[in-house]
Amino acid sequence: IYYGTGPSRSALANSPHMEAFRAKGYEVLLLTDPVDEVWVDAVPEFEGKSFVSVAKGEVDLGGEDVDDDAKTAFEGLLSWMATTLADDVKEVRLSHRLTDSAACLVGDPGDLTPTLEKMYRAMGQEPPKVKRTLELNPQHPLVTGLRDAYRARPDDPGLAETAQVVYGMALLAEGGELPDPAAFVGRLAGRLAATLG
Repeated sequence: IYYGTGPSRSALANSPHMEAFRAKGYEVLLLTDPVDEVWVDAVPEFEGKSFVSVAKGEVDLGGEDVDDDAKTAFEGLLSWMATTLADDVKEVRLSHRLTDSAACLVGDPGDLTPTLEKMYRAMGQEPPKVKRTLELNPQHPLVTGLRDAYRARPDDPGLAETAQVVYGMALLAEGGELPDPAAFVGRLAGRLAATLG
């Protein structure tokens, strides 16, 4: 039983994690109550079917994996982004769960979700830092453009800012909170200004 947790039905329905499930017509249980975060851990299955988060781990959606040619074409970019974003992510890989969005963040089973992190903060506790995997859509123009720019100008300092913007976009899309919103806005404004010049 696939499920997603979040603050509202509309936020979950528009989440990047839902794109491949929606495209394939799979039903996903949308859980919007904060207690649902705890409930799915306490009740791991229903009538013999286990609960599987759409935002955690690698999901099997019928064998549509990223092909080897794409993996080879993006290998340099993935390695560079993993190094550039090492403070925030544990891995950068290509995604088969995205159809429209450029990127999403995926946790490991057992990791805290953004909703649980917010619950901790609301109780006055700082949650442990969890590094998640950044998945990139190899068909998205932003990702292919970043790959091409990295191949042409690997030492361009603006590319690191773009990588940070992609990470921030993925964090916002899943309902997470930016650690430094002003820095994100500054990077975003800088990158947009560079495209106009």
